[in-house]
Amino acid sequence: MIRTIHVGFARKPRKPPQPGPPVASEESARDQASGVSVAVLRELQSLQGTGDQILDALVPRARLLQLEAGQQLLRRGEPNLRVYIVISGRLRVVLDDSPLAYIDRGETVGELSLLASSAATATVAAEEATQLLVLDEETFWWLAESSHEFSVGLLVRLAKRLRSNNDAVQENIALRRQFEQAALSDALTGFRNRRWLDQTLPRIVQRHIHASEPLCIAMMDIDHFKQINDNYGHAAGDAVLLQIGRLVRDNLRPADSAARIGGEEFVLILPQTLLPGAISAVERLREAVASASFEYDGGALPQVTVSLGLVALERSANPLELLGRADDTLYAAKQSGRNRTEWPGRGTPGDPGR
Repeated sequence: MIRTIHVGFARKPRKPPQPGPPVASEESARDQASGVSVAVLRELQSLQGTGDQILDALVPRARLLQLEAGQQLLRRGEPNLRVYIVISGRLRVVLDDSPLAYIDRGETVGELSLLASSAATATVAAEEATQLLVLDEETFWWLAESSHEFSVGLLVRLAKRLRSNNDAVQENIALRRQFEQAALSDALTGFRNRRWLDQTLPRIVQRHIHASEPLCIAMMDIDHFKQINDNYGHAAGDAVLLQIGRLVRDNLRPADSAARIGGEEFVLILPQTLLPGAISAVERLREAVASASFEYDGGALPQVTVSLGLVALERSANPLELLGRADDTLYAAKQSGRNRTEWPGRGTPGDPGR
């Protein structure tokens, strides 16, 4: 039996509309129906093999855009949610002021940033007077899902473009990784930040639940940190945060993670750890902080302590509930006098269950 396999693209969930790149004649493009004939569309390389019925439906969906020589279509680093097909003229792709490639009649541009939901990776401008067929995001996905030939052709063109521009692609991948790393890290301590925690903790929780492995989370807060900032200045506060960071690294395992989620608040993630082991780990850290000497600009600072709220993962818990329980136990530690670790079931001073 011969099976026909349809090659297409997995459509990403739609995001709220974002502003497109600044194009002088974009308003006229919105208001101007394409007015291009099916015969013209049929001759374009990117639409070859697409049936006339689909092309007929494409005509009223698409728009025309006319660029003058030198006018920019896309700008590197700015968002793009459209795909453009060159009907006549020529486009120039520029990276760091150097021409990278040219896009001629029948070829497309903009699909890479649309597919990746990312900013344009290069600047594109008209080499000469150029007419373009504009496909908005909805029209592009409709065409990709409706036409097997368009999808396959697009895959082939993307593969060729990626191969020919490999150096530029690799550079942009490296830059993107640097930006992503910076966006997920706290600049002062080097720990992960709240954004990283929100993105990563759900995966960590699900992995441990699926594998039936233990997991503990601790919320840690520096006691009376505001007094340090008020009495000694924010630079002294930064020095305290840096030393706290070193103590955290020295007293946790390489497999553990720490995120700074507020001015003086941290979350510690202890994977594959039962509550007794987690208690030992965070108590060791708390004692290390309490016994450390802190100084700034050659002068000694008052003793610094931390309070911690520690909880273990329960099978029915979600990340928000886990953090909420850790925050509640941290509050209990603060209310019990600070410089202590609290966990569910520990009890309070003088309690027989303590």
